[in-house]
Amino acid sequence: MKRACLPLLTLAFALGCHHGGAGSGSEMSSTPARPAVIPADGGEKRFLRGGTAPLLIKVDPINTGSRRMVLGSSDLPPGDAIGLHRHLQEDEIIVITRGTARVQLGKQLVTASAGATVFIPQGTCIGVTNVGADTLTNFFVFSSPGFERALRAVSSAPGEPPKALTSELRQSAFHDAHAVADPSDC
Repeated sequence: MKRACLPLLTLAFALGCHHGGAGSGSEMSSTPARPAVIPADGGEKRFLRGGTAPLLIKVDPINTGSRRMVLGSSDLPPGDAIGLHRHLQEDEIIVITRGTARVQLGKQLVTASAGATVFIPQGTCIGVTNVGADTLTNFFVFSSPGFERALRAVSSAPGEPPKALTSELRQSAFHDAHAVADPSDC
């Protein structure tokens, strides 16, 4: 009898289901995509920026077997930011569900609050800063898998010590996920 793979990477490895290691470029699931209802607090829990910013990877090749999209959510405490970067292969959509953000799209700066949708075409510089007094909560969707590898590389799983994110680690993780960290030509 074939064993079903569980959605979390660590559990999948424990059961002997092979999806490839994070950042290896081989995350494409060998099993078909699995339908799922993922609760608001569900998904693969991670922590960014020294453990202060929760991240949930909900739909991707590892967690649901999706070969065509990635969905996740994140919380940014007041003053926190998603540093300027550029995706070389994917379009991205960010939906702000709580808080107020200053969004940089290329050279343009725009304020976005709860209910706003931000569309980032492939190749566009994007940066997001929480400029409000409340947590900035958002959902993000990528048009194809890839950048979730960078998210895993720069974040920590629950129970792990927070990652010390150096400029070199961020640059390398983004490069491996077909993105540019801190582009200078926006």
